[in-house]
Amino acid sequence: MKTQLLKGIALASLVTVMATPIYAQTADSSNQAAEQPVSEEAGYGVGAALASVFYIPAKVTYAGLGLLTGGLGYVLTGGRTDVANNIIYPAIGGHYVVTPNHLKGTEPIYFVGAPPPVEIETGPRADAAPSTTTATR
Repeated sequence: MKTQLLKGIALASLVTVMATPIYAQTADSSNQAAEQPVSEEAGYGVGAALASVFYIPAKVTYAGLGLLTGGLGYVLTGGRTDVANNIIYPAIGGHYVVTPNHLKGTEPIYFVGAPPPVEIETGPRADAAPSTTTATR
């Protein structure tokens, strides 16, 4: 049991450390202020890796439960996709890994994602009440 936990921590740390250079290479060096010391950057990297060890399982669990709940909502409402999408989109959206920029405060971290895009209805809704404006003679 202990070796599995250590292997999981090592894997999460490796993924986080391997993903960090992606963010470092995309920065525009001409607009940056003075460089931070290497020890400070390393501290943010280690902090992000440790934070991700706890954040990733929580986010994946939240997303999985959101998928299950959205599917249950779809079934219980008789196949209404808008209900399922309003549950699923926020659950699976957001960030799955904590980066050094999140710890520095230069980028916000989103645990819950944005809601689904609003669809414009062009015709009458099937669940809308029938109109009562019939002419009587």
